[in-house]
This record gives sequence, structure tokens and C-alpha cells, in this order.
Amino acid sequence: MFVTILAHCCASVYRRLNPIVTNTPARLPHRGPRSAPVPYRHSAMPDFLLTRVAHLLSALLLTIILSSSASSQSERKIASGILIDNTGSLRSQFDQVIKLSKGIVGQTYQRGPISLFVFKPEGDKSNRLAVVASDIQWSQDQHVLDKYLDSVFVVPGQTTLMDGINAIAMQLNAKASLDKDAIADKVLFLITDGEDRSSKIREKELIKTLKESGIKVYAVGLVRELDNEGGLIRKPARQKAVAFLEWITKETGGRVVFPKSKNVDVDTLLNELLTK
Repeated sequence: MFVTILAHCCASVYRRLNPIVTNTPARLPHRGPRSAPVPYRHSAMPDFLLTRVAHLLSALLLTIILSSSASSQSERKIASGILIDNTGSLRSQFDQVIKLSKGIVGQTYQRGPISLFVFKPEGDKSNRLAVVASDIQWSQDQHVLDKYLDSVFVVPGQTTLMDGINAIAMQLNAKASLDKDAIADKVLFLITDGEDRSSKIREKELIKTLKESGIKVYAVGLVRELDNEGGLIRKPARQKAVAFLEWITKETGGRVVFPKSKNVDVDTLLNELLTK
């Protein structure tokens, strides 16, 4: 609206500066019989000055348009999903999982809506799976997000990590498509040991989905307590998890960090993850 008004103003000024002939009668003293109206001409500005003024008006209008466009772009937000791995393999590190989750919330909630994802058990005891679910979606209320994180607890079940990532990607895409003019980027944060035990989707298929969706993946790999001994055929669990987290983050344009101890400073770790 402001740009439109300015354009009209510039056009008006330009018309006033441009020499024109009008039919407005000149006011002459009345002496005897009324004579016919005498047309008059506005005094014309020199051509070089008129051209310079026109250029200045055009430059001003272009500057306002570009500034308006840049402002509109800067107001677009980042949609974030955070996967909190609350499965049994992270029981001994779960305090750190929650601290890291809150740290990511604190650094991202002002940039756009956040959806929190956790694992929930599904199926009977003989074949129980840990599948991804979300109780908090599209929120920028830090208090609500932190309060929910305080309520998360460790659950049983075979971790379906890759299936969970795929489900999160679908939800982020669906939410972002409803508000696509306001969302600039989509980011997924993984706080996990990277171990997958029962997913159906293949790694290459998952990577393809994430890349086509434009979702960047950032991960904190809590792999310290995974088994580092393999067999003749089976790779060690830790080696496999590290390779997966490095691959999924690299392929999507994100980054992964691997804390070396439980006592690592959360802010320092997240700075390394987000600004390295």
C-alpha cells in the first residue's frame, strides 16, 4: 500500500514538473467589454534538470520497493522439528537429552514455530515398537515447550528411528505448506544415539525424501554408550550409528556433533552445532 501511494505521489510530482499547456484563463484587470480568456503556459524547467529529478524519483521508488521486499523476506520464519530420543538405550543419558532439547528450544523458538516429537510404545510386549508421536506442534511459546519436555520419560520398545524421521518430514511439509508464504526453511534436530532397530524405510529413500522436502537435519549424537564391538558380518552399533548420523546430516546440508562426555557444556555444544 505504501509503495502504491508513493508511486502516485511521484507521478503527480513528475506531471507538475513537466511543462504543460493549460486552458486556465489568466486573471486580467476588467477594462471595458470582457475579452476572451487568455491561455497561459507554466514556465518550463530546463530539460537536464527535469531529467535529473525524474531519475531521482525513479531511484527513490526502486529503493522503497527493494526495502519492502527485503523486509518481507526477513519476516519469513524457520519451521523446526525436534526429535527427543526417549527410548531405553538413552536411559543413562536422559538428563542430558532433556537439557539439550531445552537448549535447542531456547535458541530457535524466536525464529519460527517448533514441533516436538518423542517415541511412544506401540504393540504387545512380544513385539513392542517405539514409534514417533507429537503432542506439541507449531508453537513458539518457550514456557509451553519447556514444560512439555519436563514431562517426557523413557519408554520401552524397539526404536524405529528412520521411520520416525520420515514421519516428521511428512508432518513438517504438511504444516509448512499451509503457511508457505511465511516459512523460509525447514529444519529437523535429532537428539539421539542414532541406533535404529526396526524401521521399514531404507536409508536412501529417507535421504531422498528429506532432500526433496528441503529439510536440513542437525544432530547431537549421544553414541558413547553404544556397543563398539562387532562380529564377522555385523558392524559395531556405535560405528553404524555414527555413519548414519554423519550421512543424513551431510546429505541434507546440516551438521552433527558427538559429545565426548556427559559433562559437556550445553551452550558450547549447541554453538558448535549451529555456528561451526
